[in-house]
Amino acid sequence: MRIVKPIYFLIFVFLISSCSQDKSEKYSDIKENTTAVKSTFIGSESCKSCHQKEFSDWEGSYHDLAMQVADSVSVLGNFDNKTIVFKKIKSTFFKKGNAFYVNTQGHDGNYDDFKIEYAFGVTPLQQYLIKFDNGEYQCLTTAWDSKNNKWFSLLQPSIDINHDDRLHWTGSAMSWNMMCADCHSTNVHKNYDSKTDTYDTTFSLINVSCESCHGAASKHEAYYQDPPKKGTPPIMYMHTEMESTELVDKCARCHSRRSQLTEYFDYKGDFMDHYVPSLLVNGLYELDGQIDDEVYVYGSFVQSKMYHEGVACNDCHDVHSLKLKKQGNNLCMTCHEPSYNTEEHHFHTLNSKGAQCINCHMTGKTYMGNDFRRDHSFRVPRPDQSVKYNTPNACTGCHTDKPDEWASKVIIEKFGSERADHFSDYLLKGYYEDPSAFEILMANHKYPDIARATAINMYGSQPLSSEQLSRLTLYLRDSSALVRNEVVVSLEPYQNEVIAKYIAPMLKDSLRMVRISAARYFNMSNQDVAAIENYKSADKEFLTALHLNADFSSGQHQIALYYQSKGNEEAAIKAYKRAIEIDGYNNRPRMNLALIYYNQGLTKKSENLYLKVIEKEPEFSYTYYMLGLLYNELGDNTKALEYLKLATEKLPFNQNAYYNYALKLQGIGNYAASIVVLERGLKHAPFNERLLYAKLLGEANTNLISNAKATCILLMEIAPNNKDYRQLYQQLSQGN
Repeated sequence: MRIVKPIYFLIFVFLISSCSQDKSEKYSDIKENTTAVKSTFIGSESCKSCHQKEFSDWEGSYHDLAMQVADSVSVLGNFDNKTIVFKKIKSTFFKKGNAFYVNTQGHDGNYDDFKIEYAFGVTPLQQYLIKFDNGEYQCLTTAWDSKNNKWFSLLQPSIDINHDDRLHWTGSAMSWNMMCADCHSTNVHKNYDSKTDTYDTTFSLINVSCESCHGAASKHEAYYQDPPKKGTPPIMYMHTEMESTELVDKCARCHSRRSQLTEYFDYKGDFMDHYVPSLLVNGLYELDGQIDDEVYVYGSFVQSKMYHEGVACNDCHDVHSLKLKKQGNNLCMTCHEPSYNTEEHHFHTLNSKGAQCINCHMTGKTYMGNDFRRDHSFRVPRPDQSVKYNTPNACTGCHTDKPDEWASKVIIEKFGSERADHFSDYLLKGYYEDPSAFEILMANHKYPDIARATAINMYGSQPLSSEQLSRLTLYLRDSSALVRNEVVVSLEPYQNEVIAKYIAPMLKDSLRMVRISAARYFNMSNQDVAAIENYKSADKEFLTALHLNADFSSGQHQIALYYQSKGNEEAAIKAYKRAIEIDGYNNRPRMNLALIYYNQGLTKKSENLYLKVIEKEPEFSYTYYMLGLLYNELGDNTKALEYLKLATEKLPFNQNAYYNYALKLQGIGNYAASIVVLERGLKHAPFNERLLYAKLLGEANTNLISNAKATCILLMEIAPNNKDYRQLYQQLSQGN
């Protein structure tokens, strides 16, 4: 029996793509050619004389105070020899003259004094930055609670952090250069040198200034100081004539969970010319699209009905002070009918917490220890989905003593049994029951683009038939860049001339994000790219993105994928190891490195890596599946059966695990057990041809002829041109 292996590029791929170059070239030699912004940054004080109201609103706002030099005015924390202990790690905050210091555990595990260079944020918490010799600034994970005036740890009490962990304050997750700078200051250039692992990060203005949103203002100022007789004044980057969707996209630059594509933001082009927004994927969002991890606002808001009706950030928030324009339900009643603000609608006492629109339609989570943020998808509570799929809902989020079944019954009693059509129904059904539900969501433009792109992401995570691939390529012409991009990413494992012809036009897509994904497709192929039109220019953009993200674990993962695709396993292994070194919680490089070791015959190294992944992510199905394959090829049938069985009991659903486990059971003559396994798999993928064929074999070998004939009929309907199925049906009929 031959067990089918997964295509690892598909499973463990990241948003930012790999580069294309000859194997003889060195990755560290990649340079970026950038064009300087013609207008220069002049500072917010220059804006004040003409824009006094806007300046006054902005001054003292969260944007204004996003980052400050640490001094007696900016630092809010108690540095009067104050000590906090978290997980046996002691941090003592004190002053030397006018400078602020902390004595705490460093990256080597030893205690030392560290000088505070910058204060980061104001409320509800303030963090502090420390500079290291390589130009990297690190954020302390001990922060000041500016509402309750006390020190606290940003880390969860259940987490044990070692000094070499990425979540330690000296680790990659706390790097200002990597994680924070681009949004907390103006005109940031990260300037990372991958050869020396050093930074020379610069910014024009320390905070989120006027020019952070509006762009460099020197030409604007010059025009109005000495207006020319002819010509039009320079248009600033954000202006009052923008459409609602354009405004949201411009705010999204910082108010989104995203990956960066360009070395710095030059105030040109679209949001997706510079960034790749995260989709509604598991781990960042709940499977219905509600917030889970710290995803900020954009990915939620573009799901909402409000966004699609033309509502933008500035309809609720003052764009300069950032404050809400009205308080409580009065803000919602600006647009909504007064009947929504009655007990007949919300069934709670007026002015109570339950009567507040946001508590039903904008549930939230606390991040960074004390920062409560609300979900901006503005969804109707769906406890019926909670009952079926264990998703959160607003009702039992407040009524914590009640089960989801209670909340679902109350909603039915108050509003009837019919629920309004919502994209989340298809995401959940596709994930848990029938992947064909993703196709319904993909095809319907009334649903949010981010949800449709997420459906493609999930749909493409499993091997696709030629017919499915053909349908998927149709979305390369979709109006949504998110959808087009995700199609290109999903097609990456299918390296053939037919698919390549569909991908080639995407090299000249209107948005850089899609062009980069198309360049990666060809970088991963064995095709002669020299003759492909537009490849060279797209590849340059591709190289820039990879160079920019070389300090990320995920960036090193992409470097490894590139080298691996070119057959340079030595360089790939080095990059995978570097990825693990940067982030020990990132298991994608471990999975791919384990497969390289296995192919090299280093099975013990491979096994150890897979077991390490299981230790860190015990519910991830693919690791058990890969170990099952490894043990099978080593001839250890007991362990092969054990791990393949476990792979069918974990998430995400992996049809290959069910198929291979069933074949393994059939290989030892246990056909009845194989049928049970396949029926479980078919609940997730009822029309999967391989699972049905394996089930047919099991039924035929257990003399369940009528069942086998029914399965064979279904196979003939799925693949009417397959002569083998017709022949099998004839044999079954004759035998009966």
